[in-house]
Amino acid sequence: MLCAFAWTTSAFAYCRTMSCELGETDDNPCPRDENQCVTKGRPLHWGSSCLTYTVQVDGSPKSKLDADEVQGLVAQAFNAWKAARCPGGGSPSFEVHFEGYVSCDRHEVICESAAKNDNVIMFHDSGWLEGKSRIGVTTPTGGKESGLIVDADIEVNSQDYSFKSDPGGMMSTSLMYVLTHEVGHFLGLAHTPVANAVMSTGYQSLPFSPNLITPDDTAAICAAYPPGGPRLNCVSSTPAYDKCQIPLGEHPPCQLASVTQDGGCGCRVATSPNRNWPALAALAALVATLRARRRHSV
Repeated sequence: MLCAFAWTTSAFAYCRTMSCELGETDDNPCPRDENQCVTKGRPLHWGSSCLTYTVQVDGSPKSKLDADEVQGLVAQAFNAWKAARCPGGGSPSFEVHFEGYVSCDRHEVICESAAKNDNVIMFHDSGWLEGKSRIGVTTPTGGKESGLIVDADIEVNSQDYSFKSDPGGMMSTSLMYVLTHEVGHFLGLAHTPVANAVMSTGYQSLPFSPNLITPDDTAAICAAYPPGGPRLNCVSSTPAYDKCQIPLGEHPPCQLASVTQDGGCGCRVATSPNRNWPALAALAALVATLRARRRHSV
């Protein structure tokens, strides 16, 4: 009983990202509690617990990281969250699969065909537009009313930050912290006021530890993906090697509106291997859907 009590949500300050934030503006802010957690809307969530992602094929030449090395680090970041031990036993109930490498090197969303979307993790050695203070951003696309996510990209600022290892193997900026933080947003977690948590806004100043996930982070991921339920049998689809589908500078008409702001998170609806999108019909029926370019100061 004491152990169960220690794991009640009141013992932690983590925040889930809520659908209200997808359309938040300065003139129409979302209500927040004393921990700055949004209290309106539904938690952002995937249509399936079988999650997928791709990696941009260029990696980061500036940081001497090829795409295979990036993929290995991303897999470690997902594994850090998956390895969390939930109260009462068990691990968060999601699985993730790497679908392959893509050539597209910028965020985009295909509105008319969600099946064409990939969750891309990419580095920007040049042309970073989000400000020098931001090490990474995660951009979700989804339904303001439903919280259902249809696309996400993670972008890392390798223009202003060095992820190159010194002879001792240490990076000037820990890429594992950056990726683990951004993957947390990908999984639907928001920033927490707990100072030592991976999901805190000041996580990059923490001393490196092999145990990245703190109790507050664990409480958050276990609330988002409670252990138990049927065993997942997720099989990755054919690897994607796609080019950008929207010409640079073009903004085709889209039922999903756009907003860019500090703070927030990102992810896309994960699908089964046959790319069946039954949840998308429910999303369309909810009228108010919009694309959220919500940025994290990290």
